[in-house]
Amino acid sequence: MKHVALYYHFIREQVQNGHLRVSHVSSFDQLADVLTKPLSRHQFTMVINKIGLTPPLSILRGHDKNT
Repeated sequence: MKHVALYYHFIREQVQNGHLRVSHVSSFDQLADVLTKPLSRHQFTMVINKIGLTPPLSILRGHDKNT
C-alpha cells in the first residue's frame, strides 16, 4: 500500500503546485462506463461513437455475403 500513498501524495503535490487540475466529469461523459457498467442501447451507442468505434450492428448491415 506504500506505493499507493506515494502516488496519492505526488498527485496532491502536483495539484497544489498548479501542474495538474482535477475537475468533475459527469456520468454522461464517463467513456469508461462502456467497459464497466451495463448501459442501455442508446447510451452504449453514444459512448461507442464518442470513442470512435462503430456499433456492432452497423458493421453487419449491407455486408456482401459473397465476399
